[in-house]
Amino acid sequence: FDREIGAMRRIVAQRRRELDPATVIVLEKNLKLIDAAIAESKAALAKDPASAFLLDRLTHAYDTKLQLLRGVATIPAHG
Repeated sequence: FDREIGAMRRIVAQRRRELDPATVIVLEKNLKLIDAAIAESKAALAKDPASAFLLDRLTHAYDTKLQLLRGVATIPAHG
């Protein structure tokens, strides 16, 4: 996930000025929420590394982040 998320982040960063400012605000808000969920899942997994449920939640959070970035990377430019 890290490599692909990094690639999508670079694309979004390059396109940032093309995007509607409201879209950028929503993107940043959602990324903060997703990153918080990732951090919480990682912390919980550190305490219970055998938990399939926690691993699934972490994977889901990473997938959600990737899908959000992909979506933003492919939306038409503002203007």
